Amino acid sequence: MSPGEFKTGGSGLQIRYGIHDTTFGKALIATTARGVCNIHFLDTTDEQAAEQMLHLEWLNAKIIPDRQATQPLHDLIFSSATNGHQKPLTLLVKGTNFQIQVWRALLKIPFGGITTYQNVANSIGRPTATRAVGNAVGKNPISYLIPCHRVIRESGELGGYRWGLERKTVILGWEASRAGGNS
Repeated sequence: MSPGEFKTGGSGLQIRYGIHDTTFGKALIATTARGVCNIHFLDTTDEQAAEQMLHLEWLNAKIIPDRQATQPLHDLIFSSATNGHQKPLTLLVKGTNFQIQVWRALLKIPFGGITTYQNVANSIGRPTATRAVGNAVGKNPISYLIPCHRVIRESGELGGYRWGLERKTVILGWEASRAGGNS
């Protein structure tokens, strides 16, 4: 997003969303004419709560429930046949310059791979910003596609995950089991 669009909270933007079953639980997928803008894993299927989450992130956008519009995205993103080899998608993200740097670094982590918060900080040229990197990772609006689940602590512990540690463990295990044959 441009800084002006960020400032206006998505004014003039139409966001279509749907809730879909995935290998990792229910997920809200939201998209605009310019790209995928949100993927949130849900602990509830309450569509009103899901829509409220979108309204909080995109205060002035028009939020439209439209499962048909997001079904092809769901199929592309979560098809077990892709195994990390899906065609690139366009993403529409809003964040600070620092957050976007971190999210770009996350996109470079290979399918089935993991890295540490410190490695991400080093990769963006900010070796003392490990805590800030952790905060940026936690604010990732496009779960799974921007693979925040692939970042762990230096100690080897999984660390936190916005969508729950159990889900992070499942995603990492699923990816690892499929990455072995892709090398």
